[in-house]
Amino acid sequence: MKKSVLKAVGVCCLLCFSNTTFAQAENLFKGANSIVKDARTEVVCKSMTQSTEKESRTIVVLDRKGLEAAHFVCGCDMFRSLQKFSGEILNASGQSVRKIKRSELQKSEYSSSLSTDDYFYYYECNFPSFPFTVKYEWEMKCVNGLIGYMSFIPQTTFQQGVEKASYRIELPAEQACRYRELNTEGKDIQVKESTGAAGQRVIEATATKLPPVEQEPFGPTFAELFPRVYFAPSAFIYEKSKGDMSTWQTYGAWQYELLNGRDVLTEPFRNKLRELTANCSTDREKVKAIYDYLAQTTRYVSIQLGIGGLQPIPASDVCRTGFGDCKGLSNYARAMLKEVGVPSTYTVISTTNERLLPDYSSANQMDHVILQVPLPKDTLWLECTNPSLPFGYIHQDIAGHDALLIEPTGGRMHRLPTYPDSLNTQHIAATVSLSPTAEAQIEVSEISRLFQYESRSGISYLEPNKQKDRIRSDINLSQADIGRLQIDACKEANPSITLSYTASSNQYGNKTGNRLFIPANVFRKGFNVPQPTNRKHPIHINYGYADTDSIHIRLPEGYSVEGLPRPIELQSKFGRFHSGIRVQEKEIVVVHQLFMRKGVYKPGEYTAFLDFRKQVAEQYNGKIILKKE
Repeated sequence: MKKSVLKAVGVCCLLCFSNTTFAQAENLFKGANSIVKDARTEVVCKSMTQSTEKESRTIVVLDRKGLEAAHFVCGCDMFRSLQKFSGEILNASGQSVRKIKRSELQKSEYSSSLSTDDYFYYYECNFPSFPFTVKYEWEMKCVNGLIGYMSFIPQTTFQQGVEKASYRIELPAEQACRYRELNTEGKDIQVKESTGAAGQRVIEATATKLPPVEQEPFGPTFAELFPRVYFAPSAFIYEKSKGDMSTWQTYGAWQYELLNGRDVLTEPFRNKLRELTANCSTDREKVKAIYDYLAQTTRYVSIQLGIGGLQPIPASDVCRTGFGDCKGLSNYARAMLKEVGVPSTYTVISTTNERLLPDYSSANQMDHVILQVPLPKDTLWLECTNPSLPFGYIHQDIAGHDALLIEPTGGRMHRLPTYPDSLNTQHIAATVSLSPTAEAQIEVSEISRLFQYESRSGISYLEPNKQKDRIRSDINLSQADIGRLQIDACKEANPSITLSYTASSNQYGNKTGNRLFIPANVFRKGFNVPQPTNRKHPIHINYGYADTDSIHIRLPEGYSVEGLPRPIELQSKFGRFHSGIRVQEKEIVVVHQLFMRKGVYKPGEYTAFLDFRKQVAEQYNGKIILKKE
């Protein structure tokens, strides 16, 4: 059955349960892979420490791409437990073909070597015939504290439409609940407050007829597009610890209290730290010595124990066991630095969202901990979980992000620095020696810096044959043989990685009669030009960079140049590009320079953006014609 027919059948399934006409539904849910027919969430807070969460979801899966929406996942821990569950699958005719019991759920736990009480229940729904409908109903029990309430997220993935979804939270009258709507403008999403029959506080949110959100190339992230409503308490109790989340300052004050007594180290180890830094003449040298020691003696594991996974394990435990999570390792580094007289600040940050909501504080906006070390002439931001990162380098997942400094006076928002686009560079210098039969021997030197270093540095940790495979996959040259590979990483505050290698190929271009058609640049295979579309969302260039390629092509004996790609200079708001190609004695010298500028651009500029990339790609893919003399 054709895909369009399958989707039409799926829309008909939806209409059996709604008042929407076929034409309306087909137009509204055009491009959808799945449709949320009905989703309901009911949260009843009995106190500041206990609640129940009842949920039901009915989803129409239109094709194989929508299968992910049919799976069930439920996270549990020491605070949340699954009480009830049932599921059902219906075929395209609406007939029930399978009941899903709780006993069929799989339970996924972390490795026993990790200290955590988190686990998941999940069910993979892989019904083979499309379209089909899946229904889930379940109930959660929450005890020992509530630091946040469930969010209302009617759409959970791209290409998913919503017929209707509702959310209701009920709280005691004296229990405050703050909420914040995000990305709801222009959508049929309503939030209202009321008072229940017994005087309880009630907040309800509804969403109806939400069209699918298309995932576009160079588009915004899920968090920047999808409508949702956050709910959070003001005063809260979490594992018997009382706090106030009304502001970032008060929330940070509570987090600071969690650090009390967690930085104690044994006297023998304190003596060892003093010996370790005895020859350091500056605070920066002391920090470097501690950072290197941390990298050499610890490893990262996920630990979710202690005040709901928000409190770091004691520094003495990390010292004894040699492992910790981002909280534990950052606190351990903080304790060691304190011992050698260098103050530092425990810092909470998000690796996915650049911005925190300045006037709405909630625990779910952040997922990581790093360490701030203020120095007289610089401020260091230490990533304590990844020993491969160079000292002083701010990696892509946190550079430019908002963070919350956990200080004695409470939380204080701060934005991390990032690097200028022009410093994220990659320079490729290559010499290509051609034979009359289009065979080639190539010598390459590639240097990548800062963010481009980070993108490239993973190659250092691969097996030698995998390293060659990685390079081969990046070159637009069939059957290339990679040899004499050398990798040199400079792990400084402004890091770089240099790859030197040779590549040989029996087919560097094509030979037709007495002509050779050879590529101008084989090193930019990954530069793509998306297909033209009716752009809906802004264009996002997530980080800027500068690429420079200098390629010397030695002419084969008996051949001369007949045709070259024309030189070009491009200037646009997205960046700039220079292409220069000249013949120098028995060599062709190709120079390509591309600068892409980080930024967010209007949807109406998409045609100009594609045109810029298309012209660049044409130069990268340009052909040089050689003729036999």
